Amino acid sequence: MKNIEGFLIVACMLIFFSFSMDSSVNENIATPIQLKVAAYNVEYSDKGTAEEIGQLLKPHNFDVVCFSEAPGGDWTKKVGEVMGLNHVVVGKYSTAGHKDKYKTIASKTPLMDYEEVLMADTLHTVTRATTKVKGKEIAIYAVHFPFGWRDQAHIDETTGKVTAFVNYLKERQSDEISIVMGDFNFVLSTEDYESPYYEMFKDIGMGVSWRDLNIDVKPLGTMVKFEPGSRPTGRVIDHIMYNTKKVKALDGQIIEMEKPLSDHKPVWATLQIEWK
Repeated sequence: MKNIEGFLIVACMLIFFSFSMDSSVNENIATPIQLKVAAYNVEYSDKGTAEEIGQLLKPHNFDVVCFSEAPGGDWTKKVGEVMGLNHVVVGKYSTAGHKDKYKTIASKTPLMDYEEVLMADTLHTVTRATTKVKGKEIAIYAVHFPFGWRDQAHIDETTGKVTAFVNYLKERQSDEISIVMGDFNFVLSTEDYESPYYEMFKDIGMGVSWRDLNIDVKPLGTMVKFEPGSRPTGRVIDHIMYNTKKVKALDGQIIEMEKPLSDHKPVWATLQIEWK
């Protein structure tokens, strides 16, 4: 009888430990997260109210939207309420010191750890916050980069500022899931043109939704007044970027509008986020 009892105890223990190990393995198998995101330079909301812009974006059912050139105050709260994105962050510094050119974020899930990342100074910054989706922390960056064009000094200044942010981002890529969205003010590299700022992001492992989706951006523009064929590189300067080892785009495009509500067009992507 004692032998039988001992056998049953050992058998029960083996079953228990086997179940525990299976549960542990199942917990460690990460289920990919899908996140639908967008970026939109709204040009101070000059051509459309917060409510009109919210109605434009609402049918897409976005999880997170990054705005640039957004008015301060409660503008982002208003546009977010229309879309059902009730968690918002408004950046501290208006881009280039101009009125109502803030980087802001609206999200379905709570936003935490707000930070204003300086690109060398307060005239150009990146608005950062984190959110959690299915228990996984994701860093959201709303950007509006300067555009160096006037002279070499202006180009050098822009290069220094973009470099400062790329270096900041580089330090976090091993630990962080980064999604960077907004008005980058540069086009992608093509067969005949190397975009120096785009290549800087590629060098730290960042990719862009257009490439994942095999969208040829050369005939396209995210500026409303862009005329196809007028530039060999196209004029797509609004992007959604991420670490390609952790994120890939499944779908996305430029949102075309019959009645433009800004001088830019919104861009969006459905992202799949994976981790080990």
